[in-house]
Amino acid sequence: MPNVKVLLNEQIEKLGNVGEVVSVKPGYARNYLLPQNLAVIPTPGEIKRIQKKKELLEKQYQEERTKAEEIGKKLTEIGQIEIAAESGEAGKLFGSITAKDIAEKISDELGIPFERKQIILKKSLNELGEYDIKLKLHNEITAQIKLVIKKVE
Repeated sequence: MPNVKVLLNEQIEKLGNVGEVVSVKPGYARNYLLPQNLAVIPTPGEIKRIQKKKELLEKQYQEERTKAEEIGKKLTEIGQIEIAAESGEAGKLFGSITAKDIAEKISDELGIPFERKQIILKKSLNELGEYDIKLKLHNEITAQIKLVIKKVE
């Protein structure tokens, strides 16, 4: 049986982006894409509707990117953040500093919400000192900030 053409409503990995007409097996279209509303049959009306949706998504994407760039500039201006923590004699912390702690501190400093999933940590931090922390602000934009963990006075 020949492949059928469908118009994608959503971005599907390894298949295509929103608004693309792709050729797929009839069973995949009939049993998965169409019932899940991930794709539709490409009629002229549907193509027009998807183009509008695609333009709207592109505009949103650009706004998010601009916002991320502004946050990146603010982070560069701040340069570093400090977190005070309880520690023992050798500089080991009682507990650890996690992405959640760092996100809360950045939120306080910038005055805007910042999520822990935007912070790239290989492991939680459990010693006093300075660390370079990577932040994912957008799909294409990352930033870096210096974190100083100091002993509570």
